[in-house]
Amino acid sequence: MRAINGLLRRHGLLIAEVVVLAGLNIEQVVTRLLTGGPAAGEILYFCVGAVIGALALLRHRFPGRLTELAAAAVALSLLCSLVGVLVQPGGEIAGDIETLGLLLLVGSSCHHLAPHRAGAAAVLGGLAIVVAPVLRYGTDRLSLTVAVLWAILWGCSVAVGLVLRDSDARREAAQAAARNRERLMLARELHDLVAHHITGVVVRTQAARVVLDDGTERELLEDIERAGAEALSAVRRLVMMLRSPEQQLPPAGDLVETVEAAVDGDEAVTVRLAPELADLAVAPEVVSTVHRVVLESLSNVRKHAPEARQVTVTVEPTAGADRQYLRVEVWNDGTRASRSRHRSLSDGYGLVGMSERIDALDGRLTVGEHGEHGWRVLAELPLPGYVAARPPEERTPQ
Repeated sequence: MRAINGLLRRHGLLIAEVVVLAGLNIEQVVTRLLTGGPAAGEILYFCVGAVIGALALLRHRFPGRLTELAAAAVALSLLCSLVGVLVQPGGEIAGDIETLGLLLLVGSSCHHLAPHRAGAAAVLGGLAIVVAPVLRYGTDRLSLTVAVLWAILWGCSVAVGLVLRDSDARREAAQAAARNRERLMLARELHDLVAHHITGVVVRTQAARVVLDDGTERELLEDIERAGAEALSAVRRLVMMLRSPEQQLPPAGDLVETVEAAVDGDEAVTVRLAPELADLAVAPEVVSTVHRVVLESLSNVRKHAPEARQVTVTVEPTAGADRQYLRVEVWNDGTRASRSRHRSLSDGYGLVGMSERIDALDGRLTVGEHGEHGWRVLAELPLPGYVAARPPEERTPQ
């Protein structure tokens, strides 16, 4: 019993289709034999129906060949209808097996194939199903009634295929959302626990170096500090990738190209880049964050302050009160009417994403009004080293 249940779970649909197709075939053959034997046309249509039914069953064995199977079935059905028009072999209306096979292939195509292929299979399959009784048996009332009935069944098969397609899409979206929640949870754990403890190790090592300034352990402490800093950088990079797995991190130190790529040649934007940026060694996660801040800020300007006449992007290294920072500022002169729209960004996902990225790097984010008619997004990202900054030079977007 357990083996039978397992077989039904794995191949229940295939078994049901085999039973229905075989039952229809046997029923039609027996009926024709009891009524005087099948006509020549009925034998032709029975054979075509059996072949198309077999093609429909083969889609379980060869799911990657669904397009070819559907195309072969539709072509065979249309060819049979053309023969019916030319030869008029006679016989009573038949084709239940053929129609069922085409319906199965049309429904499966709408479920599994790419949109353009699914559309082609649905339209051509519907054409083959609807015109078959009219071309083969004439335009009397019975043939037209059968054509209408089969057209309704074709619509039902398309609807079922689309419903299953939508169900699969919803399930994949739910799985992607669940995976994203797991990634975010892991990112928070890495940042709040692992990165915190590694930072503690680095700080204590630095303190020990001060205490043991002249001791023989100084070189060993330097190695520990260096290893801890590299581990901390790797953890933060992993956190960034977990938060945005689809984003490719730009190469380290390529700040100039990163900012220019984010501006994307917008002539309305004035770009001011410090000359030191070209030689500044910056971790990949910092470069990625700069790209995200500039891209998101400019996108918000276009959406929420279209009346802004001046937009300035400034990137430069600078010294803070406690450490050195990479300063990224995006400013625009949006009018007062746009301030309420800008202020609404504090509840948006773009600002939340920027804030999370910058917090993960121990940076600071400031968003708000700046000047009489201005709005500014200011990100300050810590740098491991410091290069004395000169006034940034203006660059024309390429």
